[in-house]
Amino acid sequence: MEYSDQQLIDSVKKGEVAAFKILYKQYYIFLCLIAEHIVRNQSDAEEIVSDVFVKVWNIRENIEITSSIKAYLVKAVQNTSINYLERSKIKNRLTDSLTYSDYELLAWGSDYPLGQLYEKEIMNILDQGISSLPDACQQIFKLSRNEDMKYSDIAGKLGISVNTVKTQMKIALARLRETLKDYLMILILFMFMGI
Repeated sequence: MEYSDQQLIDSVKKGEVAAFKILYKQYYIFLCLIAEHIVRNQSDAEEIVSDVFVKVWNIRENIEITSSIKAYLVKAVQNTSINYLERSKIKNRLTDSLTYSDYELLAWGSDYPLGQLYEKEIMNILDQGISSLPDACQQIFKLSRNEDMKYSDIAGKLGISVNTVKTQMKIALARLRETLKDYLMILILFMFMGI
């Protein structure tokens, strides 16, 4: 079933696990890239994004989303990442990476057409990156992200070990990060425009 933003919000608020899984699958990698750009560490970024999803689930009944789900999640990841940096006493590294003109762009709002153009371009680049993965790596990645299969289920379906699945997923994520590295600042800018 395909959900609109509002249907997804309503379904998650009602505690529908299937809707939450769709939300998770749709935004997890995207949010990890944003968090990693801020905290500069992959495992910390993954932990931050996981924490955000756990919090969303825990407060689902009382959650108020006045913008898009994407904007809400990006803001939550941004705030959690900044809190992480503050706790680690390295917040200054973040502010050095954004110029004044970047902040001006962030303030322009969601109707900024360049942001919409960048979003489409980055999604196309991400799709191309997935398509360029080696066949086995691509198959495992798609089973995990598109069909929401656990590593153990993928291993059973393909007749390989769970460690092989984990290794292939690491390769896929590393290559996708490399594919998107030149677009990360643009990615963060257009994501914040909707907030």
